[in-house]
Amino acid sequence: MTIVVGITGGIGSGKSTLSSFLKNKGYSVHDSDKEVSLIYKKPPTQFKKTLIKAGLKKAIKKNHIDKKIIISKLFEDKKTKTKIEKYLHSEVKKKRNIFIKTKKAKKENIIFLDIPLLFENNLDSFFTKIICIVSKKEIRQKRTEKSKKISKKIFTQIVKNQTSDRERKKRADYLIVNNRSKKNFIKNADSVIKDILK
Repeated sequence: MTIVVGITGGIGSGKSTLSSFLKNKGYSVHDSDKEVSLIYKKPPTQFKKTLIKAGLKKAIKKNHIDKKIIISKLFEDKKTKTKIEKYLHSEVKKKRNIFIKTKKAKKENIIFLDIPLLFENNLDSFFTKIICIVSKKEIRQKRTEKSKKISKKIFTQIVKNQTSDRERKKRADYLIVNNRSKKNFIKNADSVIKDILK
């Protein structure tokens, strides 16, 4: 039986770092954020139509979608946010299901799925185990400002729309605190993986 592990945590907590570590170790990892990024880079016609209906035609450029225009609009208008997220979540779900089916058919021992909104979308039951990464808000904010060029204002808005760390701690099987060095984080993550594989 394939062990299906969910990875989640707030923005800037270290999910991408963990996913990269797992990929380098040879594990199969599905990254929800990367799937969304692909949609923005090579937008399907249906996504463009969704944006136009939501009044975001100006976000559609020649070969990509201007994500910053969409993000600023999402937090101003809940209806627009719901419409766009419904489309994106639906597309990511399709890719996620294909990934799981393919890996199970290959009888892989363990697979990982990086899903930022795992708890928000109540996906707990899909996983054998769930790893949650938590980190201090000020550390996460600095990380996202540096890596994703996200302003403090947008960061605060994103955090408000995500599950609290208190809730994550209740629902996760494993908790990894990422407030220190990358080396320390990876060491703790490696211990968790070994425990899951026991």
